[in-house]
Formats: sequence, C-alpha cells, structure tokens
Amino acid sequence: MLKITNIFSRKKKTKPDLVKPDLHTHRKAPLDPLRSTSLAEEALKETKKLIGEFGGRRTGSSSCKKCADKISKRLSEYCDFTSKQEFKHKGLAFGLWIQYIAYIYLISLVLLLVGAPFLSLFTNIFFIYYVYREFIVYKPLFEKNIKDTDGINIHGIIEPEEEVKQTILFSSHHDSAPLLNKNRGDKGYFINVELPIVLFGTSCVMSLVQIIVELLTKRLFHIGFPPITSLVIILLLLLATPIVYKIRNYYSQESSPGAGDNLISSSILIQLSRYFSWRKKRKEGLKNTRLIFASFDAEEVGLRGSSVWFEKYEALLENAVQLNFDCIYNSEELVFIDSDVNGMMPLSKELAQQCVKLANAMGYEAKNHPLPFFSGATDAASGYRANIKACSLMAIDFESGIKNSYFHTKDDTVDKIDEKAVEKAIAIAIKLSKTIDDDNFYDKPIVEEKEIEEEKDLLDLLKFNKISRR
Repeated sequence: MLKITNIFSRKKKTKPDLVKPDLHTHRKAPLDPLRSTSLAEEALKETKKLIGEFGGRRTGSSSCKKCADKISKRLSEYCDFTSKQEFKHKGLAFGLWIQYIAYIYLISLVLLLVGAPFLSLFTNIFFIYYVYREFIVYKPLFEKNIKDTDGINIHGIIEPEEEVKQTILFSSHHDSAPLLNKNRGDKGYFINVELPIVLFGTSCVMSLVQIIVELLTKRLFHIGFPPITSLVIILLLLLATPIVYKIRNYYSQESSPGAGDNLISSSILIQLSRYFSWRKKRKEGLKNTRLIFASFDAEEVGLRGSSVWFEKYEALLENAVQLNFDCIYNSEELVFIDSDVNGMMPLSKELAQQCVKLANAMGYEAKNHPLPFFSGATDAASGYRANIKACSLMAIDFESGIKNSYFHTKDDTVDKIDEKAVEKAIAIAIKLSKTIDDDNFYDKPIVEEKEIEEEKDLLDLLKFNKISRR
C-alpha cells in the first residue's frame, strides 16, 4: 500500500472532513461476536503460519508464488469455484525512477554548463512527469522494454441460493513490499535519501533561474559557459553527484514479512469464505448475492495484479461493490477510504459513508477518510477504474501519521496486529453482505444488531468434512 513514505514526514495541520459516528445512549451489540472472534483468531493463526512458511513475498519471488498457491488451496475448501490466474506484469518499472534520478541530475547540470538551460529544464520536467505518471497516479509510461515479472491472482466464488442480483467483492493482496536500506531515524538517512532529493530539486530550480538570467542578459540560446555565479553553483552541484547516486540503494533486496500489509487481509478472506460456506450448508446462505474473495498479487508495485484481474473478470461483477481490506492493525481506528491513489482518485464516497453508518450501528467507531498524499494506493482503485462502487477498509491511525506504523518494515509481524481489529473487519464484512442481500443498504436505515443469545463457538459448529481434513 505505502510507497516511499519514509522520505516525507509532514503532517496536515487541519483535520480533513470526516463522517463521525452518531452519539449512542447505549452500546450496541456487534455482529455475531462468538463467530467473528473465532474467525479472527483463526485468521491470525493462519497469517502467522504462512509467514513462518514463506517469509517475505516480493512479487515474482518463489515465496510469493507458493503463498498464492496455499491461499488458493484454502479458498478451494470453502468456495463453490476457485481460480488461479497467472499473469505477467511490468512491476520492475515502479521503482526505476530511483535508479534514473542520478542520471537525470547529471544530464541536467551538463546541459546548464554548456549554456542549454531550456534543454535542461525540459529534461527535468519530462522526468518529473514520468515519476508523476508511474509513482503518483499509477498510469505508467514507457514500459515496453521492461523485463516481465510473474504474478498470481486468486479468487474464490460462493454463489447465492437463488438468482444473482448483485455481487460483493472482498479483496486483499498477498505480496509484500521490499524493505528499505535506510529508514527515517536511521544513521545516514539524511545523506542517503533526503539530501539527494534536495539536490535534484536544486538542479531543477537552477534550470529555471538560468533561463531567466539569460533572458535578462539577452544570451538565451547562446552556447557557452554561464555567468560566473551560476558557473560556480553548477560546478558545486556537479561535485555533489556522488551524493545523489546514494539514493540508488534506497530499496533492499529483502522483503517485509507483510503481516498487517497485507497477509492478514488474505487470511480474513479465507475465514469469510469459511463462514459463508458454513451458512450455505445450513441452508442459511445469501439469497441473491454472489460473493467473490480475491487475493491479488503485485499491489506493492502499482496495483498490477488487480488491474489485470478486473480486465479479465468483468463479466463476474454484476451490480457489484468492492470492499478491499488493507493494513488492518488498530481496532480503534477503522477507516473507510473514499479517495485513493495518493488521495487523487475518488472512490465511492456513498459506499464509504454507508459502511461508516453500518459500522456505527454495530457499535464500532469508524470514519471515512481520503488516503493521504504520498501514501500510495490500494486495490480499490482498480475497482473504481473498472466502474464499480469501491472503497477500502483500513485500521490505522491517519491523524498521528501512518508513516510511524509497522508496514513496509521488518517489524510488520503478526504481534503488531490487534486481534479486535481483525474481528471487527470480519464482522463488518458479514453484516455488509447480509444488509445488501436484504436490500437494506442504500437509502434505508440500517437495523441495529440485537443482543445475540449465547451459542456454541463457531469452531465447534464448523465441523464439516473440509475442515476436518485441514
């Protein structure tokens, strides 16, 4: 989800407009507490087991492929139909700008040195536009000659008991992000990460300044050395080129364990499919709502997996909504993302706000919120681009700074995940499904959950063959 956010640490001074929960005079009972608690426990156990078996899962690696196979097998135990889609993607291009920046810096300064500030400025603007398309808005350019990387998407389907009238897509991603060689707070972070960015920005400013100087001195388009003051600055910047080259080592070859970002979400999908399979076997399944549980690959390199999936399986998405799970950590910080891709792409605000109301009716405090700038993107963005109503559920504290969280670090392990957050995510998904199936989600009051009579734990109830063979 998050991309290179360690470079930036500024917080917003004003709080964004949030949908706050209604005030309640009493605590409302959450959905099926025994069931969601049991499923949450199992999801955490499954996540720990998968990380223990496969470790970090950078897209294209054998560990990522093997983990995808395992998730596929688990979904096949409960779904009516399961599919594994192998595909090629150009995810290696996503971080290439880090490798290119030093060369662009050097070319720009050499052009300034020989009296070609217009060409220097054009080079910088073109590179910034490339970074903007590739890294900011996720609309890549110039990838034809980039080496292919293998990816694997998985989805499982549980069909309704009657005619399909609508579809709910629950989604996640199972690849994990590469670690960084230098994180904020590490010794040498400034000189290896921040200073190269500052020097590149300075070279861009020098291009513009030199154009203005040559316009005033009527030397524009005259080949030759610039005025002495500019010449000294340019030479100093050229001497700093080795510092700019340091940022080329920004990414490590190792990968994050990726427990909260985002393997726990794939485990949530497995447990949701387990729950709805059990309901269907009891003749208590959804009547008209198809459920799809999709775990995507290559999310961490520009949403490549989900983009391919939506192109291929558009026919399955009849009257569909997508609830994507990402970064489920903090049970007190339920956030429905209504604006994605660094906050620059709108998602379904209607869906996000209705989900907030649904969570509030269950006794959970939740809000809707745009994804902050320089925070990357989630797979809900691919759903939006496929013209379906989509939002992401996250459980993370945006107000105190998501850059201080564990994701994209070696510390992103299962013990950092609040079990209650997983329980709430599962309960919300179950309630959402029932509410949509009952046609009570949009433009109708969401019914509060009443106290549930004590019953056996779901682990004791789910005793059909597929579970016994686990």
